[in-house]
Amino acid sequence: MNLDDSSLKLCHFKLYGRTVYFWQSNTKGKGLKKSQNAPACLNGSSIFELDALGTHWWIETLDDALTDEIKASIVNTIRVFERQYTRFSDDSLLGQLNLHKRLMAPPVEMLAMLEFAGNLQDITGGVFNISVGGELVRRGYGKTGEGRISASFWGEVKLTPVEIRIPGGISLDFGGFGKGWLIDSVGDLLKDSGKQHFIINGGGDILVNAPMPLEFALEHPLDSCTSIGTTRIQNGALAVSSNRKRTWQHQGKNQQHIIDPRTSAPATSADINSTYVRAKSALIADACATILLIAPELDEALTQKYGLKTILLNSSQLSHSN
Repeated sequence: MNLDDSSLKLCHFKLYGRTVYFWQSNTKGKGLKKSQNAPACLNGSSIFELDALGTHWWIETLDDALTDEIKASIVNTIRVFERQYTRFSDDSLLGQLNLHKRLMAPPVEMLAMLEFAGNLQDITGGVFNISVGGELVRRGYGKTGEGRISASFWGEVKLTPVEIRIPGGISLDFGGFGKGWLIDSVGDLLKDSGKQHFIINGGGDILVNAPMPLEFALEHPLDSCTSIGTTRIQNGALAVSSNRKRTWQHQGKNQQHIIDPRTSAPATSADINSTYVRAKSALIADACATILLIAPELDEALTQKYGLKTILLNSSQLSHSN
């Protein structure tokens, strides 16, 4: 299977002995395996690693090494983002908003994130809905927030540089797009620092800006040591979403983090287990990978709007490709 193909038909093979740049992975501690005969443009590459947003990150410059100053700026950007927008702490800006339903003097970035989320809810007919925070807490995922999922809560939201207000009984979650937003922000930081060629791998979601197309393996969602195919990226992003990756037990029931806001239930009815999405930005790739896991019928509309390349896999296809 290849995300560069227009047909995107499932190919039944495993990538043993093939030349690929690295495996993408959502699993902490895995994901980076440079091939022995990687492109010459990568010979001077330098890798900077850290843990953030509950996963492992690799940030690789393809020309020369990152300076200590740039590394410090990257770490600061990521840590500030974590502190401000995590739903797992009452002390974060998002935690404070969910707790008090009001936040004074919000940062410009937070206003922009909320505007993006509201617009995407309109575009998807409510499939993308950040008021899932309370439902996730109810299912044992997270420490802050309570309340219901609401299709109409934006009508009661106030967004100004002075304050943000949300209605009572609503808790917001940025998990459906936050990592993509942060990856793009780190990419902008690298460009502003004079680093034009890089790969950012945030737990399997990838942003590439390279002098030539690089080949990436697409990890099999049931077996991190095998692949379902490859994709070649020179400038753009790849995001993957799966309902097989983040699961837990709560009150004797299996739970997973992808919630269909139309039903308040885990997104399993469509029988799509994994989505692979190519887009121009990590933000769009990340958000659309989640959306298509919930509502694969939006594939054509989102592809036309954002210029996506997608693969959607169901249980039968996964069992045949394993």
